[in-house]
Amino acid sequence: MTARNFRFGVIASKVSIIEGVKKTLEEEGHELLVSYNSLDDAIPAGKKMEAEGVEAILSWRGTAHLLRESLHIPVLAFPQTAMDILSCLKHASRLGKKILLPVFRRLLGDLELMEELLGIEVIQGVYYDRATLESLIYNSLKQGCEVVIGGRTTLRYARKYGLEGVEVQVSEDVMAATIDNAKSVIKSNREEQEKTQRYHCIIDSVSEGVIALDQEGLITIVNQAAGSYLKCGEEEMIGRPVADLMPNSPISRVLKTQAPIINNVEHIHQDTFVFNHIPVMVGGLCVGGVSTFRDISNVMRAENKVRRTLTRGLVAKYQLADLIHKSKVMQDVITRARRFAKTDSTILVVGETGTGKEIIAQSIHNLSRRSRFPFVSINCAALPEHLLESELFGYEEGAFTGSKKGGKPGLFEMAHLGTVFLDEVAAMPVSVQVRLLRVLQEREVMRIGGDRVIPVDVRILAAANKDMQEEVQSGRFREDLFFRLNVLQIHVPPLRERPEDIPVLARAFIQRYSADLNLVPLDIPGDCVEQLCAYYWPGNVRQLNNFTERLVLLASSVFDREIFDELYAELVRYSPAERRRSEEAAEPITKTVVVTMKKTVEAEIIRKALEQSRFSRGKTAELLGVSRTTLWKKMKEMG
Repeated sequence: MTARNFRFGVIASKVSIIEGVKKTLEEEGHELLVSYNSLDDAIPAGKKMEAEGVEAILSWRGTAHLLRESLHIPVLAFPQTAMDILSCLKHASRLGKKILLPVFRRLLGDLELMEELLGIEVIQGVYYDRATLESLIYNSLKQGCEVVIGGRTTLRYARKYGLEGVEVQVSEDVMAATIDNAKSVIKSNREEQEKTQRYHCIIDSVSEGVIALDQEGLITIVNQAAGSYLKCGEEEMIGRPVADLMPNSPISRVLKTQAPIINNVEHIHQDTFVFNHIPVMVGGLCVGGVSTFRDISNVMRAENKVRRTLTRGLVAKYQLADLIHKSKVMQDVITRARRFAKTDSTILVVGETGTGKEIIAQSIHNLSRRSRFPFVSINCAALPEHLLESELFGYEEGAFTGSKKGGKPGLFEMAHLGTVFLDEVAAMPVSVQVRLLRVLQEREVMRIGGDRVIPVDVRILAAANKDMQEEVQSGRFREDLFFRLNVLQIHVPPLRERPEDIPVLARAFIQRYSADLNLVPLDIPGDCVEQLCAYYWPGNVRQLNNFTERLVLLASSVFDREIFDELYAELVRYSPAERRRSEEAAEPITKTVVVTMKKTVEAEIIRKALEQSRFSRGKTAELLGVSRTTLWKKMKEMG
C-alpha cells in the first residue's frame, strides 16, 4: 500500500481543542479541515467534510454522537475521564455547592464519592440536542443550581441565564491518544477498502456472471454481471437458494457428485447462456460450488462493459431527511414516498416549481433496491426536441450531421438497472412521447439511426408542475403515456398550504448559510415570521431559500429590520396578486402592445440560450433550432 497523508476533520466550538489538534496533525504533514460548530449545527459541516474526502472526524462527546448518526465515516470523541470530571467538580465547588452536570443521552456512573469528598451536590441532566441543552440549563435555575460544567455551547447558555460555568478541558495526553486512535482507524479502513475493492474488481472485471454457493446451495457471492443477467440485485440474491433463481440449474447435482459440468447450455428468462459448474473442495470435502456463465452474444458483454464505464458519477445525493418540515401533509408525503420506494412501479411526482420534487425522486431511488445503480436525471423542458431525443435514446455513428464517431448511448442505456428521472415531463414533445411509451411497454430502446433493440431494466420517475389531466385533454400529452406514468402518484403541496413549515425551513436555511460564512445565526422576530407565513410564496421552498440567503448575507449576524422589510417588499412586488393589479393598471391590449411583448419574450429566450451555451453563437443556434444566420439577424434586430 502506497503511504500517503491522512485527511482529518475536527468539529468543535472550543478553540483550544482545534488548535491542539491542528498543531499535532500539521506537524506530521496530515491534512485537516476545521469547523467551529457543535451539536445540531455540526451535522451540515460533517456532511460537507465527508463529501470532501475526510477519512475521520474528531469531535466532542455529544457532537460526536450526533455526527455518527448522520455520517458514514468514523467519528471519534475525545473521552471524558474520571480525572477530568473530578478536576472540573473541584473547580466548580469554589463557585457554588449545587452543580449541574449536563450529560449527552445517558447518565454517568455514581458520583456520590466525589460529592462527599468535595462537599457538593451534583445534578446530572440528560440532553439530546442544542434545544434540550438550553432547556435543561434554564430549568436548573428552579432546582437552585449555581454552577454548570460543560463545553463552550453549555457555558454560553449558562451565561445567558446568569449561572457560573466551568469549562471541561481536554488534556494533551487524551488528545494525543484520540488522534492516534483515529490514525489507526483510518489505516485499518484503507487496508480493508483496498482488499474489498481488489476482491470486487477481480470478479466484476470479467464479463461472465459469477455465483458462489455454500454446501447447502445458498448463494454467498455474486458479481455485477450475474445480477444483470438474473435481473436481481445483489442484496436480494445473497443467502437465497440458487434453485429459487435458476430452477433448472444442475449445480445441485455438482454439489452431490463433486463432478464439474463444463460448457453446459442453459436458459434464464428466455436468454441463452453457457455455464460452467465447479465444486469447491477443501480437504477432500465439498464445501460449496461456483457457477460461471456468459451470454452467447459477444455484443451483450461489450455493452455491459460500456455501461459500467459511462455510469460513474450518476448518483442521487438527496435523502428524505433533507426534506425539512413540521407539517403533517409533508410527513404524509414522506411516508408515501418511503412506501412507494419499496416497489418498482413508475411514479409521477406533481407539484409547483420549487417544492422539492427532485429531492423526493432522488430519495426514492436511494431507498429502493436500485440504489447502488445509476440515477439519471434530465429536464425535458431544457432541451430542443432533437437534442432531447438523442439524449434519452442515444444514436449510432452517422445518424445525423455532427453525431459522435462511434455513436453515443442514451440515458436509458446508461441508467441500466437504475432509475431515470424525467423532470418537467409535461414539456416533452409528442414525438418523444411515442418513443418513451415504447420503452415503458417493451423495456427496450433503439438508438437513432440504429437497427437493433437494446434491452434495458430501468425504473421511471417523472415530475410535472402542470395539471397533467389538463395537458391530456388539450392534446399536448398522450393519454396512454399519462396512464403509464401515473401508476403511483405523489402530490407535493405548495408552501402556502403548509405555513407551519416556513419557520423551520427559514431557521434551517439561516443556520446553513451562517455556518458557511462562520457567522452566528440571526434570529427573526415573531412578527416577521408571521409575515413570512402569510406570504403567497409562488416560488415555494426555492424562493424561501433565496430570501434567507440574501438576508444572512446582508444582515450578517444581527437581524436588521430595514433589510428584512426591503427584501420582503421585493417579495410582495413579485407576488401573483401584485402582478395582476399591475396588469390591470397597464395600457389596453393593442396590436402594437402584442408585438412589443412578443419581441421582449423572444429577446429573453435568446439571452438565456446565449448564457446557457456560454455565448457560443453556434451552440446557441443549435439549442434554439435555428441557423446561425437567423440567430445573428435576430440579435442585430434586438440590439
